[in-house]
Amino acid sequence: MNVTRRSWGSETGSALVELAVALPFLVLVFVATIDFGRVFYASIALTNAARAGAQYGAHNTVQSTNIATMQTTATGATNLTGVTAVATRLCQCATDAGTFSATSPTVNNCASPAATSCPGRHVVLTVTVTVSKTFTTIMSGVPGIPGSVSLSRTATMRVVQ
Repeated sequence: MNVTRRSWGSETGSALVELAVALPFLVLVFVATIDFGRVFYASIALTNAARAGAQYGAHNTVQSTNIATMQTTATGATNLTGVTAVATRLCQCATDAGTFSATSPTVNNCASPAATSCPGRHVVLTVTVTVSKTFTTIMSGVPGIPGSVSLSRTATMRVVQ
């Protein structure tokens, strides 16, 4: 009985030593997982923000000219800070086969009637909103892990005419 107690008594601290060795690695993995989740959440929020801005502009031709409101709608659709938005409007000529080309003239091409700017074709008006943010990670001081990640999402929608 004395031999069994000695054998059991010599292993009492081994679990504590294993925990002390493994704990820093486990904490590193845990914090890296949290950072990955935060970056993933931010990218989804930016996708939704770009979509919201494009949906505003795609509602009708009048709203598609309001670039500032499309950008404000995109930045206001997320609770993230430091978000920038750029909105554009594009008019193109399309054939029935789905081939796109530039309108003529290219300046103020959306104001011209389809018969003038796209003879024999259809005018296709689209809006594009690009939303960007530089995301700073929690683990910015750890070697091998980026301190910041540049995120950018774009949404393009056809304007209802």
